[in-house]
Parts: sequence; structure tokens; C-alpha cells
Amino acid sequence: MNNNDFFGQQSPFGENPFGQGPFGNQPPKKNWKEQLRQFRDKKKNHKKPQEKTKASRIVLTAVLFVLQLLVQFYVSLPAINIQSTGFWAFAGENLLILMVLTSALCRGSFASNLRRVCTAVIGVGVVAFFALALLSSPILQSHQYASLMQDSIEQKQIEEYTPTIDNVPLLDKDSASRLANRALGNLVDEVSQFELYDTYQVTVAGAPVRVQPLDYVGFVKWFMNRSTGIPAYITVDMKTQNTKIVRLEDGKGIKYSQQAYFNDNLLRHVRFNYPCDMLGDPHFELDESGNPYWVYPVLEHKIMLFSGTDVKGVITVDPVTGECTRYERGDIPDWIDNVYSPQIIMQQYDWYGSYQNGWINSVVGQKGVVRTTEGYNYIPKGNDLYIYTGVTSVVSDESNIGFIFTNLRTRETEFYEIAGAEEFSAMESAEGVVQHLNYDATFPILLMIEGQPTYTVALKDNAGLVKQYGMVNMAQYQIVATGSTIKDCQANYRKLLESNGAEVTQSATEEMTGVIDDVRTAVISGTTYYYIRLQGGDVYYILSAADNEQAVLLGTGDTVTLNVETADEGKQLQKAGLKGATASEAAQPDPEEESSAEPDETAGEAQPEA
Repeated sequence: MNNNDFFGQQSPFGENPFGQGPFGNQPPKKNWKEQLRQFRDKKKNHKKPQEKTKASRIVLTAVLFVLQLLVQFYVSLPAINIQSTGFWAFAGENLLILMVLTSALCRGSFASNLRRVCTAVIGVGVVAFFALALLSSPILQSHQYASLMQDSIEQKQIEEYTPTIDNVPLLDKDSASRLANRALGNLVDEVSQFELYDTYQVTVAGAPVRVQPLDYVGFVKWFMNRSTGIPAYITVDMKTQNTKIVRLEDGKGIKYSQQAYFNDNLLRHVRFNYPCDMLGDPHFELDESGNPYWVYPVLEHKIMLFSGTDVKGVITVDPVTGECTRYERGDIPDWIDNVYSPQIIMQQYDWYGSYQNGWINSVVGQKGVVRTTEGYNYIPKGNDLYIYTGVTSVVSDESNIGFIFTNLRTRETEFYEIAGAEEFSAMESAEGVVQHLNYDATFPILLMIEGQPTYTVALKDNAGLVKQYGMVNMAQYQIVATGSTIKDCQANYRKLLESNGAEVTQSATEEMTGVIDDVRTAVISGTTYYYIRLQGGDVYYILSAADNEQAVLLGTGDTVTLNVETADEGKQLQKAGLKGATASEAAQPDPEEESSAEPDETAGEAQPEA
């Protein structure tokens, strides 16, 4: 029988139960190879949409990461510098964010591989950070720490110390801020729009001055005034207490400030111009013409990556135009006072004092180990600004072994070795004299007064107002004098020195005689001062009515003999004492005029007509 006949028969149950195929009535249409190819094609076509989805997720992750990276940089403004710990923190944070985004948006081997790479980088970074911290520690680098400032220190004798009472700030920072706040009230139209920002110590034409910029009060006030800018800044003379509002030209207000927003923000403006520089705290300073500038110190680390902070230059910013200029340390203009901060100066000197004989000695023997005291004060010298701070042994907190006097622009440091009371003991001594008045002493300034190293303090009441002044002898801090004025305080201090047998140096004076050409008066702290100019000169000699009672009788044309202090030579205002005076002839009565002025007995009688 034919197979086809057998298998081709019609089934009584309908169609052939074997269907098509080798057992059906027709041959198979597709062999197994074709079916395998179709299966592979189907699988491949199924993969294509998955791969497209995977690629789109990767692109989305990258876009979101870049956007948040730009936003984070715009807000936090780190220096793109491997020496900046802020940069490493910024990098670590963004690696973590990338890991989170990848885990949330991506799947498969790409996400797992990227997470492993980020984890490894973070781990290596943490290990490297602690390794560098150990390698740069004073334990291994004590000589490097001590040498940062060593070449800038010059040891001098106390007789060479020159600051005196003539040109030092008699106000402290808080008192200057109070005066500036009072002056701010005179800006009637702007007082609600701006507030006083921080105050900065500078030297202007040799005088100690606190300069205080205004700034915006919140976002709304910035937005309303950003087109015109900040209209003024305030200066306070720290010696005369003269407070001045300096208005800028119309249309040339200060645009870039520390409390401005978006691209008007000072730090953001500087960071976009100098993305790789590490910046210190800015100072508001004035050039020779009185134009304001922001000054940023540019920092570097001298020991490994993260230690040994030093200054390598400055960046000046014109707050009106935004123009930036970078100066290397050797090219910094003379009008810039604050290049090194007091904190950097004191830190570097502490490193020098601690590690000059090695790290082991700083911990075990501590031979010759010294450090600065906790406070400091500003003293002008010429056109530069200096800081004073005491130096004490690490094993003695009650006394100083000397002090340093450092130029904040050049870091030139003078060390004066002299034993005496430390500053806080001097403050307590001055407060003890007026303890019944509950006055508080400001941090002292060390001056040469009557030939003696002397702490000078201001004594303030509970309202923060200066009520008296105090002088405390550094070597014998039981010698304490106070006075309502600095002159009275100095006079009392001189008497105490003489009564205690201390050597008092007479101020060098030069005798001068001339005819008075001009007399002017001023009342300062309750004392009247007479400013006298002699014929043929342009110098005004200052006479205190408290010390020269006859000064009230002087007038133009009188002949005077003055004892002028030679220390003031070359200044337009010079202190003097009145040695003698002769009234002008016009002011003296003429005997002949007196006789002719006698009444004529016949003047009133009627005379007979001729």
C-alpha cells in the first residue's frame, strides 16, 4: 500500500489528525534551521528598544548630573585647586550624587560598574587625604613650619620701639561702629535700604581710620537698588572720632558687595574671574585718591597640599565697575594695608615659636617654646598698618617675655624682648582702679609713654561709650593711671612714674619765638585747644588750655615763645608748650594816649564869643 494512500486517507473524524508534515498530506513549509533563524531575529528585534531605553537613561543621568554640578558650583564657589580642601569636598559630594543618580535611573552592568568606580575613587581619596595630613603634620615637617616666618623676624631693643600716643587709635572697633551707626541715620532716603557691613582698619594719609561699607538689607532691597548701587561708605577717624559719610558720584554706586545676589555678589564675581585661586577674607580699602576697593588675599599652602597657609598675592576689585587686578606679593601697591590677616601672622609666629627647636622639644622639653597671646591691636606707622600682640612662654600665662610688631602688608616683624605683665592682667589692673564705676577695658595698645613701655586702654561704660582712659606700666603693672582725657591720663601717669622712682624721659623740644598770625580753637573731649600759626610759616602749634592757661589771652599780633616737640617735626600740626608771651603794642595802652584821654575841665564851659 502506498504510504500516501494510507496517510492521505480522510479521517472519519474529519481532517487528517497528523496535519501537515512528514505524517500529514503535505511536506513541512519550514525546516528547523529557518525556525532558529526566526527565533534569533525575534530576540534581536526585542533587544533594540531595550538598548534605546538604556542609552536614553544614561544621557538623562549625565544631563541631570551636569546641571546639578553647575548649580552647586554657582552656589558654593569652591576654588578649582588641588590644594583646596573645599575642592576635594566638592568633588566627593558630586561623586556621591552621581552614584545616587545612576542607581535611580540606570540598570545593568553600566550602573554597577560606575558605582564601583565612584566608590573606589572616594575610598582612595579618603585614604590619600589622611595620608597627606600625616605627612604634612608638624611631627614630620616641624622645620618647614618654623621656617615660614623665620626670615621675616628681626630682633630689636625696646629703645628702638617708636609708637607713641601721638598717632594711635583711641577708639576700639565697637566704638567706631557706634559712631558709624549714628552717621547712617543722616542718610534719610537710604537708611531703610542699606545697613552697615563689617568695619575695616586702614591707614589713610598716616592716620588710623575705620572704613565701613554699606550693604543691602535682603533680596528685595538689592533688587530695587541694583541699578544705582550702594551710594556711600563711612569713615571714622580713630584718633579724632571724626565721622564722615563719603558719597559716590551719581550713577557710580557700589555694585559688587558681599550681600548682593546672583552675579553682583562679590565672591561670585571674583571666583568667575579667578576660578583656581584660593581666596582669604576680603578687606574694604581706599587708595590714595579715596577710591574704594575690595582686596582679596590669594592663599597657598607651603607644606604638602593642605598645610602651611601663606599669602602669595592679592586681587583688587573695583566695587563700582567690577574690574579685577591680580598682584603678586612683590608687586602689591603701597596703599593696600591688609595683605596678611592678623590670624595668619599669629599662626605663623606660633609655628615658629613652637617648632624652631623641633617637634619633640615642643612636646617634651619645651625649651624656648613661646606663643602669641590671645588678642591683638592695630597701630599705624607711616602709611602702613601694623599689629601688636604679646609673646608669652607656653609654661607661663601670667606674664609676657616680649611682643611682636608686624607690618600687615609685607609681614616684616620686629620682636622686642621685654618682661612684663600680659595684656589681660593690664586690663584687670585698669578696671580695678575704676571698679566702682563698672567700666570695661578694651584690649590694650603698647606704646612708649614718658620713655616707658606702657599699655594704653579705653575704659567704657555699660552702654559701650568711652568714659576714661587708662595707662598701665608694662614692667610694673601696679602703676596705673586714669583720666577723663588722654592728656589728663598721661599727666597722672607721669606723676605716678616719678613718685615710684621710675626713669622718665623728657620729650625733646625746640624753642621757637614769633608773632602770632592766626589763632583757632577746638574743643576735644571737653578740653579747649588753641591752634597758633606764626608769621611766615604754615605750621599750626597746638596748645592745650588745661596745660597752658595763658593761651586764652593770646591773640593775633602777640609775640610768643613756644617749646615745640621735635618728634612732630615735618607735621602741619605740632604739639607745643607756652613758655612766654608778650601782648602786641596795639593791645597795650599808650601812656600819652591815656593822659590825652583825661577829661578837660574847661571843655564843657561856654566860651565868650570874640
